[in-house]
This record gives sequence, structure tokens and C-alpha cells, in this order.
Amino acid sequence: MFYYARKQVANMELKQLCEKSKEIFEIADISELSDKLSDICTNNRYEYMERFADAVGDLSVDWLQKIFQYYEADRKEKMQDYTPRTLARFIGKLTETADEKAVYDLCAGSGALTIQKWNLNNDLLFLCYEYDKKVIPLLLFNLAVRNINAFVVNGDALQDETFAVYRVRRGEKFSTVAELGAIACDMPFDSCISNPPYNMKWKLPVFAQLQPRFCDCELPPESNANYAFILTALNDCNGKAAMILPCGALSTDNRQEKEIRRYLVEKNLIEAVITCPDKMFEATSIPTCIIVFNKRKTTTHISFVDMRQTYEVEQREQNGQFGGASHENRTYKKDVKIFSDAQMKKAIDSIANQQDIPEFSKTVSARNVAENDYNIVPSRYIEFQEQGFEHREYAAIVQDINRITAEKNACKLTINETLAKTLGFDMELYKQDQKDTGLNDLLKQLGAEPLIKQNYFVTSKNKNEIKFENGSKDILSSVLVMILSSWKQHIYYLNNEENRYLAELRDALLPDLMSGKIEATGVVEHGT
Repeated sequence: MFYYARKQVANMELKQLCEKSKEIFEIADISELSDKLSDICTNNRYEYMERFADAVGDLSVDWLQKIFQYYEADRKEKMQDYTPRTLARFIGKLTETADEKAVYDLCAGSGALTIQKWNLNNDLLFLCYEYDKKVIPLLLFNLAVRNINAFVVNGDALQDETFAVYRVRRGEKFSTVAELGAIACDMPFDSCISNPPYNMKWKLPVFAQLQPRFCDCELPPESNANYAFILTALNDCNGKAAMILPCGALSTDNRQEKEIRRYLVEKNLIEAVITCPDKMFEATSIPTCIIVFNKRKTTTHISFVDMRQTYEVEQREQNGQFGGASHENRTYKKDVKIFSDAQMKKAIDSIANQQDIPEFSKTVSARNVAENDYNIVPSRYIEFQEQGFEHREYAAIVQDINRITAEKNACKLTINETLAKTLGFDMELYKQDQKDTGLNDLLKQLGAEPLIKQNYFVTSKNKNEIKFENGSKDILSSVLVMILSSWKQHIYYLNNEENRYLAELRDALLPDLMSGKIEATGVVEHGT
């Protein structure tokens, strides 16, 4: 059954969540969930919403997010990595204002940010903009079961294209859902919340420079859509906007992005920049940042906050989902970093009051940022005291490095150079690994053994050559064991296929041999 307490929510196993969802929505397989939710929402089948609400109890949590993240999220093409609850709640708090009525959720996903924003104020009207058609039914259901007042747009925000629009109208207990067609949904928003796809390639729309969002500044590069999302969000927001972004966006040397940062600083649009810890997301350990924009700023200063060391750790348990009983029956423990309400409040108060807190926050002028070449990384402005620390003996550290290198070298790959490039091998990375770092002379002075030479990858000119070999007399590479296991299974399969075709050949030959139609010369009996 579903866990009700919030502390238990974090530890819910995905398998358990899926089984309960199949029971509630009467589906045989979790792959049917999206279609079922689409039917429930478009036909306003409140009995399923009632069952779901009764089962989960706590609607402050996006229960369906984990399912979509695991089974449907496209991290390769669409860069989908859904927002953890702690960051969604933080974004909601950072954009709160006294007169807030309408909120724009750009790249809404299943609605994680909207749900946490709604938790803070149930009377808000939302516009949820989402590109992926697969997640729209989950988003509609999440809104309807919570009785949220919203418009949902299935469209491409960067290309300004609309595929479908839905009106989710607040009711007595659950919202009603009605499809409006591909109409424009222009309305003013007091705030914007967003966790857009990171570092995604995109195409500039036709006449992009004439569009209001781009006309006053440099066009974002097609190699990275981070700043395209920023400018799109600001174009549709009259007040505050908070966006979760990769830290690289704060200091990239790309000329166009640098010019956009200059534009944002000089137009006095940036209120705060916050760096977050790594390991806050379920599926990636990438460290992120939050940029807070404010079109109603009353000062020309920017607050910088460094929260990389400000967090709590929540341990989550879940079983493996695939790979047979030996994998599925194992319980994995994963540490995930979260912000407590007190930690969020400290950051928000420091921004509101423009406080300088040692090694945590610093408020600087726009001129200071300009002098730093529009680099907006918080650690550039916050002063940190150098702290001495005890380290292990150099010999012990080098032993561990050599142990890892020896394990890498135990499985040596020889591969045709052209084939390696075709398969996506980073040739420069391997060449870099094999360069002499020049550390060995220094390590000798420190009494440590020399670093072992990297010897796990070699290219050849032999056409289509791929060769694995165990490169150590002392270590049997675990990778080779897995390769051999897969090879053995594949050979077993091929042997069975071979025997099947040999039997077919035997059955075809026997009548012709018995009738004398063909003569058996030099045929050796082959057992099947």
C-alpha cells in the first residue's frame, strides 16, 4: 500500500508504487498508464481521481513523477531529468510575492514545480507549458486530482508552436478538463518557475531577431538552448522568475551567451544567483544553480548565495527493477541531498535583506559584476577562508590510484581506429590518459611509488578489428567476466539455431538420398 507520511514517501520503492498504480487505474502494465490517464482526464472520470486521492492521502507530493522518470523519460534527446521535490519547493518560495495571482511553469513535465507552488497558495492560476506529448496525461491528472486551476499547453516554447491546449477548471473537489484546440494562450504572469532541459541543441525560429524575447539582445547559440529558455521565460513574466540551470551557464565563454549575460545584468534583471550541491537529482549527480530574475527590482545589486555545503542528506531505498531475481531482490541505498525549510529561509532572507554572510552570501553591484567580465558564479564574489586539512600519506593515495589503474589495464581493448570513432569513442580522452603527467619525479621525492602507466586502450589499422585481452597475471577483469558470460549465452543460442537448421537440412536431404536423386559422397554424419 502507499505510504502516507512524508518521510516514508522518500523511501517508497518504485516497484511498489507501480503495482499500486496498476491496481488504482485498472491497467495490466505500467506502459498503459499514460493512455489510461488521458482517458480519465478527457472524460473527467472522477471515480479514479477519488481512488487515487484516497490511496495516497498526501497530494503535496508528485507520486506519478517517479514512474515517468524511470520508464518514459528521454535523457538523451529531450534531456529530461525531473525536478526533485526539495528544489521545486525552493523555486516556489523564491518567486513568492504578495500580489501573486498567475504563474507560468515553463517545461512543466508532470507538474512537480506547479504542485509545490500550489502547496504554498491554492488560489493561483497556472499556465503549464510542456513539449512532450507522453507526459501531458500525467500533468493533466496531477492538476485535476488536486483541483488546480490551470491552462495546459502542449507545444514547443522555443519555436513558439502550439499543438494542443487544455483548460483545467477548478471544481468542487476535482478539476474538469476540456481540450480547447491549438489556440494561443496569451495572458500576463506574475511569476515564472522552470527547470528546462540542460544544454539542449535547438534551432533558431524564422525571423527570431524580430521576436520580442530576442529583439533587444544577442541571439542564443543553436548549440545550447539554456539562454533561449531564460529569454523565453522573461518575455512572458511581469514579476519574478526562478530557473534551475546547469552551473556552466554562469560563466560560459561562448560569445553569444556572454553578451546575453551582459544584457541581463545591465537591464537589472538578475536578483540572485544560487549554487546548489551535487547529488540532488534522482538520475544524475550534476550540480546545478538557480538564477532568480526580477523585473521589479528596486536596487541595482545582485545577491550571490553559495549553498554547496548547505544541505541535509536523505537516504532512500529501492529495489532493482530489472536483471533477474538476483538483481531485483537487492535493496539499494542512495544518499540524496535536500534543503530543509530553515536552509531555504536563510537563503531567501539573505537575498531579501541583501545580507553578507561569511562563506554563504554576498551582495555586489552590477558594476562589480561588469568588472568581472559578467561572470556570475557566486564563489567569484563570496570570500572563503582557506582551511587546512589532514590528508592521507601520499603513498597510500598513490596505491589507491594504481589499484584503479591496474583494474582498468586488466581489460585491454584493441580496436580499429575508424570503427572506434564510428562507435563514439572519445579518442582524445584515451590519448590524454596515456600521456606522462610528470608527477613521478615529484612522487619519488615524497617517498611514494610511481604511477602505473595507463594501458587499457589501443587503436589499430586492421579493418574491423576488436580484441579484448586480460592484461594482468594477477587480476581477472570483472568486465571480461561479464563479456564472457554474454558470449557464452550468445554461443549457446547460436548452437541451438545451428542445430535447428541442421535438422531442417537433414530432413530435406533424407528423401532425396533415399530415392537416389542425389548421391552421398564425402558426407559425415553430424549429430544434432
